[in-house]
Amino acid sequence: MTDTLAAGAAAAGELAQAFRTDVFISYARTNRITAARLAEALEAQGLLVWWDRDLEVGSEFAEVIETQLQNAQVVVALWSADSVRSGFVRDESSRALRAGKLLPVRIEDVEPPLGFGQLHTLDLLDWDGAADDEALQQLLLEVNRIKGRPAGSEGGGAGSRGFGLGRLKLPRYALATLLTVAIALLGYGGKVLWDKGEADTHFRAGLRHQHASEPRLVNALNDYLSALEYRPRHARARYYLGHVYAQTGQPSDALESFRLALAHSEAPLDRGQRAEAQKQLVALATDPDEVPPVSRAVAAAAPEASAPPLRSTGGVASGGPAAGDATSGGAPSGGVTSGGVTSGGAPSGGALGPAEASAPSKKPPRIGLPDATQERIAALVDGMFDDNKEQRINATTSLIVDPEALSDAVPLAIAKGLVVLRARGGAGTLTSSASSGIVNTMVLLQSAPPGTLDTQRRTIEELLAQTQSLGEHTRQQAANVSERLKLAATRKPVSYIQIANEAQRPIADAMAARFRSFGYDAPAIEMVGNRAPARTELRVQGKSDRGYARWVAKVVAEVSGSAAAVSTLRNANPKTDTYEIWLDRDLCAPGGRQLAGCKAPA
Repeated sequence: MTDTLAAGAAAAGELAQAFRTDVFISYARTNRITAARLAEALEAQGLLVWWDRDLEVGSEFAEVIETQLQNAQVVVALWSADSVRSGFVRDESSRALRAGKLLPVRIEDVEPPLGFGQLHTLDLLDWDGAADDEALQQLLLEVNRIKGRPAGSEGGGAGSRGFGLGRLKLPRYALATLLTVAIALLGYGGKVLWDKGEADTHFRAGLRHQHASEPRLVNALNDYLSALEYRPRHARARYYLGHVYAQTGQPSDALESFRLALAHSEAPLDRGQRAEAQKQLVALATDPDEVPPVSRAVAAAAPEASAPPLRSTGGVASGGPAAGDATSGGAPSGGVTSGGVTSGGAPSGGALGPAEASAPSKKPPRIGLPDATQERIAALVDGMFDDNKEQRINATTSLIVDPEALSDAVPLAIAKGLVVLRARGGAGTLTSSASSGIVNTMVLLQSAPPGTLDTQRRTIEELLAQTQSLGEHTRQQAANVSERLKLAATRKPVSYIQIANEAQRPIADAMAARFRSFGYDAPAIEMVGNRAPARTELRVQGKSDRGYARWVAKVVAEVSGSAAAVSTLRNANPKTDTYEIWLDRDLCAPGGRQLAGCKAPA
């Protein structure tokens, strides 16, 4: 009997421990990332936190939530634009208020719902997860107060064993020296506190600029740099500065900022930020062994290379057909098409016809990306308009630094921006996330290559026209895009062709003629001999338009009879969309692959 009672008591104790909760976090689903960061910060202080992340599928979740809510000593309600409208959050907060254990915290600049406005409410408006943030420290003090466990203090009282100056029997000169050192130490400590305060002030200002409904990247950059003047090892300032550098076209500075953010220990990154910084390091890293890009003077091209300047008709859509070209798919304005040639894929379409090769110059055609790739990029574009501020920053940076995603993301971002602007109706206001998404789209367009901008000209101009009723910062970003759009009309894509032997020259000439007929510059063909690869390659320089690249790959496959291996020269930074075609050593070589277009031996 005694054993049975003991076992029952132990089981009851384990059950009570299982349901013991120090802090219950009540939040709206759209604020899940903030809730996770707060839970992580509280758990780091030894508190047991519950925030419904571990609810099992099919469990009686209402019962579990009610039990955890009853057992929690403190209920932290995170007020945001979504949570003040959430019936669940209001209900949980009402119960906590009646139990005398509610701790309301604003994470967005909103008014608490009716019935909660009279309560003292803490702010975590600019908090990014830093453990030493003053606002978080204030929250911890309030949690401990409500729990009935006042924060402990250290230091000796009257009965402490510390030494005071009055107890020391020192010569006068020694006492003077000691006082001088003490004053110097106090002065140093004061400077440290002053520097920390100034750094935090500038850091918070940078966050406000970067997280604003109209992000002000230049202002944010200046404040982060000021914060780093006071605290050079401030990891979070380095992290957000890395995003600003990436979004303003300074990849080498962005790379260094993310590296230092991971290395520094003051205001350290949380797990999510560390993962994001590591991802951006990989995306921004340069390869010291990468082959140098080809560059030749366009003036060295054959006479027929001179084509009319690339001009916009204002009506050719991304992925849409160009007159007289059977290789480009049809798509509505601003959209993309599926299929075509991808890296290592098989060619589609017919052989090169003489009429097509000699056709007058037309708009360069594009081929849309595969559906699976489009879904991945579309998810990132959605992230640019996300309710979560961090997600918006991360998604925008990820698209800008990825040369294989940027040009394909542009039409999707424009389409989403137009949907958002049309939905507001007249001069209606935008939500904070929608307004930020429009600015992010403008930032994306300023990083896009000329070919992408020119093919999207009509929809970009519509987008720019609709931004004129928005804020001053958005209009300035739109003006920057307008200047780049003007320049794009003067930038023709370039295709460099390298051959391994003279017998390949007729094939290379046929390719060059086709590229020129669609408005490309095709400089004089270069003989590379043994430097030619074992397999025909298409090397895309930097951020050059991927829709163009897929069409170029298709042409190469049709004319050379072999699908090209497609790669990206990530270190390259061309002024216009630039593509290198390297014909393989085996083509037209004695004993190698022979085509009708190969030049007969003399």
